[in-house]
Amino acid sequence: MKINEISSLTLNNNRQTVIQKLIDQEVFDILVVGGGIHGASFARIASEQGFKVALLERYDYANATSSRSSKMAHGGLRYLEMFDFQQVFEGIKAREELFEIASHLVKPIKFLIPVPEKNYFFRIKLAIGLFLYDLMVKKSERKHKWITIENALFSIFKNYKQKLMGCFEYTDGILDDSRLVIENILAARLNSAVCLNYAEVNSIEKLNSDVLSVSWKDKLANANFKLNTRTVINCTGPWANSLNTTNKYEIKYSRGTHLIFDVPWNKPALFLPLEEKTRYYFVWPHYAGTMVGTTEREVSEPSIDTQPSQDEIEEILKRIESDLPDSGLNRESLHYAFAGDRTLPIRKNNTNTARISRKHIWDYNDRMLTLLGGKLTTANWTAEEGLKIINSKVFKRELKSKTLHKLPGAEITEKTRSSFIEQAKSHKVSEENISRLLNRYGARVEKFITNPSYFSSLDGTFLQGEVMIALLEEQAETLDDIMRRRVGMEYFPNNGLDLLDQVIELAYNHGNKHDYAKQKNDYIERISKIQFFCNLISSDFSKKKVVN
Repeated sequence: MKINEISSLTLNNNRQTVIQKLIDQEVFDILVVGGGIHGASFARIASEQGFKVALLERYDYANATSSRSSKMAHGGLRYLEMFDFQQVFEGIKAREELFEIASHLVKPIKFLIPVPEKNYFFRIKLAIGLFLYDLMVKKSERKHKWITIENALFSIFKNYKQKLMGCFEYTDGILDDSRLVIENILAARLNSAVCLNYAEVNSIEKLNSDVLSVSWKDKLANANFKLNTRTVINCTGPWANSLNTTNKYEIKYSRGTHLIFDVPWNKPALFLPLEEKTRYYFVWPHYAGTMVGTTEREVSEPSIDTQPSQDEIEEILKRIESDLPDSGLNRESLHYAFAGDRTLPIRKNNTNTARISRKHIWDYNDRMLTLLGGKLTTANWTAEEGLKIINSKVFKRELKSKTLHKLPGAEITEKTRSSFIEQAKSHKVSEENISRLLNRYGARVEKFITNPSYFSSLDGTFLQGEVMIALLEEQAETLDDIMRRRVGMEYFPNNGLDLLDQVIELAYNHGNKHDYAKQKNDYIERISKIQFFCNLISSDFSKKKVVN
């Protein structure tokens, strides 16, 4: 199917229809459990190979780690210090592929690394690392270069805490992580995979030597079902050991916190070293302003809704104040913080989480394959590797040679782009928001062109169509699904609080009859907690009332 055909399709988003497909299928080839980036990528790639695929996610797609990443597509420059060359090379090649298959969501961006005066060893080490980094880069303009202190770019570092001899410039990628998951799910569904969120797997039993019986629950309707499958792929991330599919590897968990400021970052992104060996932090543009992170804190267990701690927020704020005092990135411009848990399988002796390899492990156990660890950037490669393993163990089919299939929004025609921009301008949509929508939906902005009501503004930034696409095509069920993972309202100043009633009305009129009073209260409470930690809570915040 050609990409322009895909972009014009409307998926049947009726939840009962999807459930009925799960019931009607006699036996699936593959059941993927978990709708993060690895589960979504696995479902897409397996369905492209012609397997009958189902995917069940117990909450929402990208609910946990996959919407709380550093939002980068990168090789992992710091891994060179650990001599983990294979992971770096795989990361760079995977990053280059993402630039092709998800060009609207994954963008190349220049990073600067400052080198302190007289620190020749650091400069040599970086030069070697970046040379290796460049070996897998396709385009010459993405290769690194040395910039002298006389260059105008050095105005960024005019008040840097140390005197500098210069800086390196290199290229990595930034991305929208939750949107990347959603488009992988869309692509899988367009290839006939049956995917459902808020569907929890409770047990897996052998029906016979060839078939596994899986009991699962529709969490929204509180109804129990069963399906049959030949194999199960456990992509539940931090909860991989909770499903009885693996040999129980030892796992450590690391929490990373990021801050978002309402100051736009129109300069090259920054890669700044910390005192700890192999530790760095980043400053880079985000569609809601500027993003800075990340921290590295070992935690005893993962959380369904990981929250940043106040000391992590303070750690980042103090670092910025020390390194970039005149950047405008301070407590006054800080409006959001989020955190995510990383899953780190242990291979050798216990070690500091900052030093544990991010390399994943696939664990096979009698028709069940479990993923432990893994990186967002290399999710497609990891999924391809997993599919080869399960195919060699169970199906023994001849797989098609690797082809880069673009995601639904990845390729937009100039006609569609021009038509969208023309109509958007006629509806008084700002240049900034036109760019944001093109980067979010790519070729799928066609939905706005064919539905002029989608251009109706909710608040001058967000459009009605963004909510409708989430409801009609992207299986958004709850207020949280829309505000956080589909439209990203939560990332902006005021965190979408003034839009809650409008979003609820659209969802309710669409037919989603959930307890929106509770969902709104939960949303406000969580934002209140984050704002409190950021010392941004205002006297009138507590006066906001929940309405149906």
